[in-house]
Amino acid sequence: MGQLPMFLFIFWMTGSGLSIYTIMFTMQLATTPIKALTNVNTVFEQFETKGLNLTLPKLLYAACNCVTIALALYKFSNMGIIPVLPTDWSGLFAPKFAIESSQVIIHN
Repeated sequence: MGQLPMFLFIFWMTGSGLSIYTIMFTMQLATTPIKALTNVNTVFEQFETKGLNLTLPKLLYAACNCVTIALALYKFSNMGIIPVLPTDWSGLFAPKFAIESSQVIIHN
C-alpha cells in the first residue's frame, strides 16, 4: 500500500490517451492489488497475537485494494480497451433482414 500515492499520481498524469506507457502503468495499478489480495494473510501474519481480532483490518485492506482495481478498470474503460458500449459488441450479432418491404409507385 506504500506505493499507492505514486501510482495514483502516475494514473492522473498519464491521462486517458492510448499509449504503451498508459497501458503499462494501468496494468501495474491493476496487478499490484490483485497480488496484495492473494497475500492478505501473510501481510497480517506479524500482527496475529492471542486475543487480537484482525477481521475488520483485513476487510478494510481488501476493500482498499478492490477500490484500486476498480480505478484501473475505470481507466481501461475510458481508454476504450474494455468493451462497455453496445457498439463494441456489434460484430457479434448477425445482421437483421427485413421480413417484408414496401414500394410506392407514382404515375404521372
